[in-house]
Amino acid sequence: MKKEKTILAEHVFEVRHVASGTFLDVRGYVADYIKECGLFPHWNIDANIVNFRDQEKKAKTDAAFISYKSAGYIVFDAPTKNYFPDKSIKFWKILNENNHYKISELLRIGIRTKAFFPLDKSFEEIRDTIYAKFYTKESQALIGGSLDDIQLIIDYEEEEFKVFLRGGPLKKGEAAKYFNFESEEFKNTGLFLDLDFFKKEALNHKDIPQLLNTAVDISWKKLETIARGLDF
Repeated sequence: MKKEKTILAEHVFEVRHVASGTFLDVRGYVADYIKECGLFPHWNIDANIVNFRDQEKKAKTDAAFISYKSAGYIVFDAPTKNYFPDKSIKFWKILNENNHYKISELLRIGIRTKAFFPLDKSFEEIRDTIYAKFYTKESQALIGGSLDDIQLIIDYEEEEFKVFLRGGPLKKGEAAKYFNFESEEFKNTGLFLDLDFFKKEALNHKDIPQLLNTAVDISWKKLETIARGLDF
């Protein structure tokens, strides 16, 4: 039986909306409301934003924020693939049910997934594999020279989203710079991929859960497809 690949991921869900002056008057109520709903035990209020986290001093797995012009949910190293969308959707629904202020007209939804595939390969092997897969021999000849590093930068559209894809090989210990959590796996070489899905047009509050689920589902499939295509 083939061993399942290790994938470490950091997810961010954010909805931006028209600025709400009302929020600034009810920040304390909103903080208590989210806590009383059992979503987070810890919060702190800054000038224009309320931050939530699962641990007293620093978030371990879950964090969230609500401001006068945006709200979002963050997950570090989720235990399952469904964890991030499930928790984010619950947060969004509870937030919309609050009686203290109404979330204004929506301007943008963004779903970003940063992933690291630790590999038992040298940096040079990972780099050269990516180069061979994404560049033709003709383009390699045009570039010429001796390859030191490589980055993938691809902007495209999929379903109703615009997507920014960034990625490349990472040297030993380099992954820690790209994530806001710690892992022993970051000491390894590996493949880094950053998928940022966003949509600006025709946004309705009720459609956010479906959009979030769709983007996360595509993200996981894309990550696994790319890794498999590179034989990682």
